[in-house]
Amino acid sequence: MNDITKTARQIVTSPEDHLHDTSLFSAAWATMKAARGQGFDPLRLHPQHLIGQPTPAPEPIDQTLNRVGETVRSYAAKQGYRVQRRHAA
Repeated sequence: MNDITKTARQIVTSPEDHLHDTSLFSAAWATMKAARGQGFDPLRLHPQHLIGQPTPAPEPIDQTLNRVGETVRSYAAKQGYRVQRRHAA
């Protein structure tokens, strides 16, 4: 029983390693609660208690500025404004 509790503790303390199967996290949580003599209702474990998939890394700031600058320049050119392609830096 101690080995099962140890494995459950590893799963519960690092849920990001087990995102592919949230039922594994729920089972580990139930095991931890049972080891303490507490009851567990899986319906009360809401999605906000689970850590979601990490979001992709944001663009580097220079890429964002270049992309936004090109968008603004192309829009201004379509409106008939004279556009100079000088960089501020």
